[in-house]
Amino acid sequence: MEMIKQEIIHLIEKMSDESIEETKQQVDQLFEFIKLSHSIWGTVPDIVKPSETVETETSSETMTTLQDSSQKIIATAVTNESNAELGVPLDRKLKGGILKGKNGDVFIPEKLIRTHGFVHGDYIEAIGDDPHNLYFIKRRESTTAHECNRVELSYCLLSTTSDGYLVANQRIMDGKIQTIKLDGETPYQFLIKDNEIQSYQLQQGSVVAIAYFRNNPSSYRVVWQYPDYTDELATQTPKPSSYYKESSNHKENKWNIAEEQLLKDKNIVIVGADFRSSDFIALADEADFTIHTLSGDENRSRFEAAVRNVDLIISASAHSSHRSSKIAKDYAKKYNIPFRAAPTSQSSIKKAIVHGIKESYIPFHSFF
Repeated sequence: MEMIKQEIIHLIEKMSDESIEETKQQVDQLFEFIKLSHSIWGTVPDIVKPSETVETETSSETMTTLQDSSQKIIATAVTNESNAELGVPLDRKLKGGILKGKNGDVFIPEKLIRTHGFVHGDYIEAIGDDPHNLYFIKRRESTTAHECNRVELSYCLLSTTSDGYLVANQRIMDGKIQTIKLDGETPYQFLIKDNEIQSYQLQQGSVVAIAYFRNNPSSYRVVWQYPDYTDELATQTPKPSSYYKESSNHKENKWNIAEEQLLKDKNIVIVGADFRSSDFIALADEADFTIHTLSGDENRSRFEAAVRNVDLIISASAHSSHRSSKIAKDYAKKYNIPFRAAPTSQSSIKKAIVHGIKESYIPFHSFF
């Protein structure tokens, strides 16, 4: 901590009218480093001052070196003492990135690049006494991000072909599934490699980021898996309710006659699945009952007003907060309303609806 205090003082002392904004950014980054260190390790590692660098004989660049006995700033290239805090420009790779230094390159894992929001060309300093356990601080914003040869396709939805191969040919964009088209016109499909399937434990419905070199899509790699996304979040573009009402040729009946009679005129609330309201309302239209969806963020009075007279409350637990799920349970108990917990897939919600109405004497049941 003491070393960082001294560095902050050093930055402020050398600040000029022209460097106020740059100094503020550098000081802010140090404070972010302090907060991050406290949150993860409960302490702040010391770093050396920029003046404690070693000048090489073969280059005008000054590189800080890694010592066995104390922590050093490493992979930091500078040309003079006045800009010693500028770090090294990040060379973004398909997965992760490299800080190129005279004393050896430093690799930044993909997870850290995403955590810190680093982009190609950002000036980064690596801090630590172990090449496999470093801390990274951005010293200056990139001016060359546009020169990066890397293209990333985010939120790619994986599916299985008829012959069993796992592929990505669709993306989730603006909450909708869209076909991947690299040139804006021609559909494109990525075959997921076996080693990537094993490494990320991928399956149908997984959502990943795929990166490749510009003008060479065959260089693609899966570089990230989104842990909070599943195929349940990737829904086809919702159709208006009239689509389901007006043409029986467009649909197969989702309810049998007994279920239609069971659900007729019922009033059901689903908590935590408002992003799929169009799908669920279409279900209700087919059997002549009513579904209301709540986000779970409503205040208690509005929540109570919405559920007090319904026939069933369903919590889409995978997407509802602990708070909203608890409130839903509390009001279900208060007003003697059956309560069901289920995933947000249409088939799971349908199962919860039938069970909740048919077995309404059971106060609580989970389909997880």
